[in-house]
Amino acid sequence: MSAFWMGGLNGKKIIFFDIDGTLFCPELGGITHEVKTAIKNVQQQGHLCFIASGRPYGFIAQNVKDIGFDGYVLANGANVKYQNQDLEVRYMNPQKVKQLCKQLKAKNIEYILQTSSLCYMSQTNENLLNFYSHCNIDFHNLCYEYDENEVAQRTVKIEAWTKTQEEIDYLVSCLSTFSYELHPDNHSLEIYASDVSKATGIMDVINEFQLSVDDSYCFGDGPNDIEMFETVGHPIAMGNAIENIKKRAEIICPSVMENGVAVQLKKIFL
Repeated sequence: MSAFWMGGLNGKKIIFFDIDGTLFCPELGGITHEVKTAIKNVQQQGHLCFIASGRPYGFIAQNVKDIGFDGYVLANGANVKYQNQDLEVRYMNPQKVKQLCKQLKAKNIEYILQTSSLCYMSQTNENLLNFYSHCNIDFHNLCYEYDENEVAQRTVKIEAWTKTQEEIDYLVSCLSTFSYELHPDNHSLEIYASDVSKATGIMDVINEFQLSVDDSYCFGDGPNDIEMFETVGHPIAMGNAIENIKKRAEIICPSVMENGVAVQLKKIFL
């Protein structure tokens, strides 16, 4: 990844932001002007601002891209981007992906294959489509006609939708060496390679720019932020974060409803 190193980042800091519940708040209409302005001001001082999300790139909505982040740690760390180019892509094992797809089809469990660019699923996946309609994603990044064997070669993460506890148990029994996270809704489930996490993606970025871990900050609120909080030098929990995140935080800032990211960025950097 050395081709991307800009060098000379002495004194510069890097901040990683989760999206949902951290930057994005539906009740406030999305990402507020105050938060966008604070991020821009931090960047103008020469610091780096990265998204760190479980989402793949295809699920990053235009209203997030428009903020102008320097880069992204995506798909729970499997894909790292800087200035719209891939720094790192860690693919799931293609044979195991194809086997899992076959097992899910056998039980009519809906799933979607996510790559470093687009996402691929059957247009008959009504539950997933309904779920995503509430998730601030751009549907033009969803592909419904594709060669599944070819896409399996490029898959960085899978999501599935289960309707019953029986389906959850079956799906988990099929995961082999993959890791997974079951969302609080008890329906949507993220599946990814066991050797990736937000932490591995964040360390890719820190090493790329030859920064000290002590120069890194993060904002988060949910369970897939735990590895990130245990990796960066200065973890900051949202006021609305789960307890597991708060107890790992150096600072607890106001909630997403109170523009917590903007408030804390001003305190630290402005």
